[in-house]
Amino acid sequence: MTVALLPLGILFAALFIFGSGLVWARRRDRQEQIQTILEKVEPWSGSRDAAEAWYRNHSIAALGNLTAADLVAQGRANDVLTYLAHIEENGYA
Repeated sequence: MTVALLPLGILFAALFIFGSGLVWARRRDRQEQIQTILEKVEPWSGSRDAAEAWYRNHSIAALGNLTAADLVAQGRANDVLTYLAHIEENGYA
């Protein structure tokens, strides 16, 4: 009976290790996206603190009146970056 459980234990251990690696990678990618957004916002917001306040509190009408933080949490960081690129090209906010 324990012989049959050994492969299951190995399988669960592998799934746990692989799954935790994916979680870490997603968190790292999200942090990099946030940093990129803040770096783009900081020059026109005036400071890092102001950029972070914009990121957390400013609703973006073009993106459903959600904040950049809301959008990143939904996995839509690229939408925020596209929006910021549009503004950089003198597009409407």
